[in-house]
Amino acid sequence: MEQTRKILRRFNQLYSPIFEEPKAIVGETPRLIGLDGQSKMSKSKENTINLDASKEDVIEKMKKAKTDPLRIRKTDAGHPEICPVYSYHQAFRKEDTEAIYEGCTNAQLGCVECKQLVATSINELLEPMRERRHQFERQPKRIDEILLEGTSKARLIGEQTMREVREAMQMNYFE
Repeated sequence: MEQTRKILRRFNQLYSPIFEEPKAIVGETPRLIGLDGQSKMSKSKENTINLDASKEDVIEKMKKAKTDPLRIRKTDAGHPEICPVYSYHQAFRKEDTEAIYEGCTNAQLGCVECKQLVATSINELLEPMRERRHQFERQPKRIDEILLEGTSKARLIGEQTMREVREAMQMNYFE
């Protein structure tokens, strides 16, 4: 993104302020570590939950997710600040994070229960997406229509932008 910004700044400086600089969209969701607890999420490392994952897949993946490495038994006090699963609670169960934190640090909530709670929340989030995906799978022609509509809109915007670029660069060869 920074490279794109540099190019746009230079173009706007040399010719005309046509392009807006892109801005990163950073929400309040914490950065999630992969389910392996080792690194960022990566499909190649198979430590992700895909948006098209089934309910069962989400549950299975969360069951295998790494938790607090210092917590050996359920009766041991947990350390949510180093537990990868707690970051999933912060992302998907914001309203319950204090209760999860307390339950974990007081050894009242076990890792298995903790994973089940977050898997349920992830499944609730994904369910409308699954339904919509299922609807589109039954309407392949509608998908083609949507793509064609989007292509037409993008083409119009692109043509207008290229006219502005050519004009700014004084490359009006055909006018």
